Amino acid sequence: ALTYDPDFNHLYIGTGNGSPWNQKIRSPGGGDNLFLCSIVAVDADTGEYKWHYQTVPGETWDFNSAMDIVSVDLEIGGHPVKTVMHAPKNAFFYVLNRANGGLISAMPFAKVTWASGVDQKTGRPIEVAGARYEDGEVTTWPGPTGAHNWQPMSWNPATQLMYFPYHDLPGYYNDTGIRPAQWRAKAHELHVGVAFGAEDAPADTGSSGILAWDPIRQRAAWRRENTGVINAGTMTTAGNLVFQGLADGRFVAYRATDGETLWTYDARHGIAASPITYELDDRQYVAIPVGWGGGISMLGGSLAAQHGWPYGAHPRRLLVFALDGAAALPKTPPPVFVRPADDPSFAVDPERAKRGSALYVENCAWCHGPGVVSGGGAPDLRASPILFDRKALERVVHEGERVARGMPAIPSLGEEQLVAIQHFVRWRAREDLKAAQGSASTP
Repeated sequence: ALTYDPDFNHLYIGTGNGSPWNQKIRSPGGGDNLFLCSIVAVDADTGEYKWHYQTVPGETWDFNSAMDIVSVDLEIGGHPVKTVMHAPKNAFFYVLNRANGGLISAMPFAKVTWASGVDQKTGRPIEVAGARYEDGEVTTWPGPTGAHNWQPMSWNPATQLMYFPYHDLPGYYNDTGIRPAQWRAKAHELHVGVAFGAEDAPADTGSSGILAWDPIRQRAAWRRENTGVINAGTMTTAGNLVFQGLADGRFVAYRATDGETLWTYDARHGIAASPITYELDDRQYVAIPVGWGGGISMLGGSLAAQHGWPYGAHPRRLLVFALDGAAALPKTPPPVFVRPADDPSFAVDPERAKRGSALYVENCAWCHGPGVVSGGGAPDLRASPILFDRKALERVVHEGERVARGMPAIPSLGEEQLVAIQHFVRWRAREDLKAAQGSASTP
């Protein structure tokens, strides 16, 4: 995130997390690891450092602060204060003095277990013992998706409220068996320094909603639950409205003062992007790109697949609205839910499947989803016929047959490694088919 402040000629930069996530590997001596997970203020003309505020010193959970930074003048304690507001992944809403980066307040806006609060004097989080998976594993709220991610928030000067999507989704961190001194990342492989991406999460693992946040009182003015776990950013207007697109394909207008739903439109495809409004020839328009995407479609697994937007099944569109708009959407397929394919003649080798699990996480999970459940950002390999044909698999992975469609060639995967991944995917598909059949037969 970048925000320009004409009052001070500052550029505010929201920074990312460390790589690998695990600080025991990245920085075994500890330390704050500046300037990870920070807002950094620099002179807009020269780049000269002015101040910084670090939301998560020595970060080890993927709690980056690359979310939007909003510059607003607030009336605090009877006096006008030039502030910046920030709701990063770590689940705390920050109000800072934008002249010097001093902390004014920080309060949780979602479920948070890694810290009990933020120390008002030092500005540092008060971490909960064990949250850094000192003993090898821990489950915390939020997890690596954060409590608020990149989806933008919007400020309404009339209501004096900030509107943004939030989600309560835990994270499991396990570095048991990892030896920090020997750990090395490898090219083309997903390595974050903790166990990650091996198992799919059930569709009901988390919850989400939209918040109207009062930054002066540091509390919610209202909140409404939404479908799924990741929904789009917001836009608020002078007409006392807040617009938001949802993962299930609905485009919604809420009343800004109390959150009542005033209007809903079925866009017939998941919405990940935020709307804008503009005026042309004295007529106001609202526009929104419609199409399922973002990190949730790549790494969401069943959390994303529950909406029925598999890879390539639905058209992506830019929809534009006006008060007198009368256009209708072209015919669009309904939600589609992937069913794993199977070939009873394929004999799964349990040992190969076990080796293939780790190889899948390192090479495939980032796009094709944890537990081989695609959230829609790439094909679901459980249903892909290519995974039945060794030669076809080699053409795609080794020779780059589908580079033009976004699938990179990975020649570093040896033949036996590729076969192990094939056996893992076939085992995963078969297990999921059994589970689905068992669920269907349950009275």
